[in-house]
Amino acid sequence: MTFALKYLVIFLLLSIMVTQGLCGCSFADIQIGGARTGRVISGEPEWKISVINTCSQPQSIVILSCGGFAPVKPVDPSLLIQKKNTCLLIKGNTIPAGGTVQFTYAGEPYFFKPISSRVG
Repeated sequence: MTFALKYLVIFLLLSIMVTQGLCGCSFADIQIGGARTGRVISGEPEWKISVINTCSQPQSIVILSCGGFAPVKPVDPSLLIQKKNTCLLIKGNTIPAGGTVQFTYAGEPYFFKPISSRVG
């Protein structure tokens, strides 16, 4: 009986952790990198940004810092929607575990930082 009770408790704890997204994933598992494409648009370099979900679970409603981001070539709004100091990635849609979203812009180099997301 004790053996079964231990496994029941372990199962319940793991179930709660998974259903509530407590398995260690957060917006901190969103990694962002950028590189120049080699193109120049309106006198500014073009940049290719890669946003990678390194979490073992999907993440949605990924919000990045965007204060001061002012590209001369705007980002496709299906990929990045800028509102004041924040940007919503892919209209809030899900980035699968291990998935990548890429977009380009022309302008000064900008260091995007993830500030929030929904795990699961």
